[in-house]
Amino acid sequence: MEMISSHRDARLSRLPFPLRCRTTVRSLAPAQALQSDVFGKGGHHSQSSILQPCADLASFRIGRVRAIALRSTPVVTMEQGEGYSTLAMQFAGEPCLYRDGQHAEAMEPGNIHLNPRTGGRVDVGFFSGIICEIEHQTLQRTIRAMRADGLCWNPDQSYMLKDHGAEHAASETAPFWSLMALTDQLLGECPYLASGLGLDDQLYRCLALSILRAEGKLAKVEQRWKGSAKQWSSGLDELIDFIRANTHRHLTITDLEERSCYSARHLQNLFRERFNCTPMQFVRRQRLNDAMAQLQMASWQTTVFEIARDCGYAHLSTFSREFKQEFGVNPSTVLRAGRHPHA
Repeated sequence: MEMISSHRDARLSRLPFPLRCRTTVRSLAPAQALQSDVFGKGGHHSQSSILQPCADLASFRIGRVRAIALRSTPVVTMEQGEGYSTLAMQFAGEPCLYRDGQHAEAMEPGNIHLNPRTGGRVDVGFFSGIICEIEHQTLQRTIRAMRADGLCWNPDQSYMLKDHGAEHAASETAPFWSLMALTDQLLGECPYLASGLGLDDQLYRCLALSILRAEGKLAKVEQRWKGSAKQWSSGLDELIDFIRANTHRHLTITDLEERSCYSARHLQNLFRERFNCTPMQFVRRQRLNDAMAQLQMASWQTTVFEIARDCGYAHLSTFSREFKQEFGVNPSTVLRAGRHPHA
């Protein structure tokens, strides 16, 4: 762990660290914690409110989403950057205040804030939480795929999701914290599971639903979901062809929604009725079936890693584990048998 000061504030060490399964934790100035070499694109400028500020952080990925788990002494930060927003999830600490012109919002532990990086000022007390980088194009595409075509989402707008406590049945923040708890657990098992299970897509979908609710559009979108056709159609046959032709791509449920114009819920129901699996399980099966065919017909020069990569797997360990779960045999065994037909 890198230490920047011998006068480390004792209150910082008493703050809980937001990830249990952390690997490398670095200690540095809060301004450095948000520099582009550590975390994403866009400008980050910090102005300390104490003499020797310090932050502990661990960087990690949720699929394609860059994220850091952070605890920090008080600091004032101003962010400027195009194309991205900052999603700050406060796990513990003191209230924070966000100001952008005449607009001001307070964030307390348990709350989640989408900062549009338009130069607004955030006065942060002692802070423990998770910060993610949100790409505007991906978020807008997710909103559109969820059949919210009429929503003109403003990427320069700030959104505050509040934890209303256990007495409220529908918490605005509970899905995000549940997703982070699952991510934390999966990172402890394997660094590639969060990506393989598409948790980055789920994060964008949670955020899209929160924006739809904040804009008063969620009820209208839900009506569109209910009005979707419930029978299998030629458009869904085209979706199956699309999946089989794109086993090399990292397809998500948002991709399937966008391609088919069906909501995720209706796709779940229709795929279970026809194939006895979810849409993403069907995608996985097609990728693995393609891999099996390639392994059986591979040349002497072809490796398991090359076939895994051609079938959309970035990590050999993930491919080998899923292949054995599906077929009960290691991919290397199939490859050797294909080269020696009489084995």
